[in-house]
Amino acid sequence: IIDKPTDHFNTLTWTGDNATRNITDLDFQPDLVWIKHRSFAFDHREFDSVRGASKSLATNKTDAEASPTDELTAFLSNGFTLGNSVTVNGTGYGSGNFVGWNWKAGGTAVSNTDGSITSSVSANTDSGFSVVSFTGTGANATVGHGLGVAPKMIIIKNRSAVTHWMVGCDSIAWTNYLVLS
Repeated sequence: IIDKPTDHFNTLTWTGDNATRNITDLDFQPDLVWIKHRSFAFDHREFDSVRGASKSLATNKTDAEASPTDELTAFLSNGFTLGNSVTVNGTGYGSGNFVGWNWKAGGTAVSNTDGSITSSVSANTDSGFSVVSFTGTGANATVGHGLGVAPKMIIIKNRSAVTHWMVGCDSIAWTNYLVLS
């Protein structure tokens, strides 16, 4: 049982200012940050500590991973640093109201050899959340996630290809999947 959920997940909001700035007020260093402009239909932006701050994915699209230099640029002990991109901190289209959903995993990624493919994992066993990176082989495989118990839901994206995000969960059986994008 988690006594204080905000030690593992929290939401922050801010008004964009077109400048490099720190967004702080978390009780933890986030390992996954999902940012969305609340006033306009810009793409969702996802960043994680396993891939590195300057690696971005758009969870509402099938795009491959991007490496923007003006979006999320660093993870801080209580938040993150943003650049001046209109998608995460700009005001170029009027009001710049943003939301960031933040998850704590396990900090710096470690090598995990629990599966048939070695993975890089940042896992928070208290909250049952992990961020995992691996290189697929195109064949059936297993991948370690560092949680110690089977996950109830998995979201996966091939970062180097234009393809859908896939979501698997207990409630639809693991032989089926949903499309996030």
